[in-house]
Amino acid sequence: MKTQLALPTLLLTFAAMWSAPIHAAEADGRQLVEMPPEARAELRAEMLDFQTALHLIVGALAEQQFATAAEIAENKMGISAMGRHRNAPPNARPGMFMPNEMQAIARSMHAASSDFAKMAKRGDTTRALGSLTAVTGACVACHRSYRIQ
Repeated sequence: MKTQLALPTLLLTFAAMWSAPIHAAEADGRQLVEMPPEARAELRAEMLDFQTALHLIVGALAEQQFATAAEIAENKMGISAMGRHRNAPPNARPGMFMPNEMQAIARSMHAASSDFAKMAKRGDTTRALGSLTAVTGACVACHRSYRIQ
């Protein structure tokens, strides 16, 4: 009897595993933000640059290179990094297609990065890492709320 139940259970398990990715994509509750391919490419490039900057910041903190972490944060992600797309053609400016709430999250990430830079310059790893969570929190909030395809 146990053998007879094992096969159907195994088949149902495999069926669930194979259908899970399709279900996950269909159940994506994030808001789709439509934009031209040029703007989408610019936004993707910027996100990859932010990801690289975060990696370098964490590495610098691990080595207690606070000035380096602060410089990367301000120049690559902070208020100083805003306006990256201002000279691009209109169809390549992601901000023109972002909802107001998404823009607010982006601005908060830039501000949090500048705040982190100030905190990192103080040389306190614990406080610097605590400040960095506001940066990553903005990233999480945006990526959990919005998608571009």
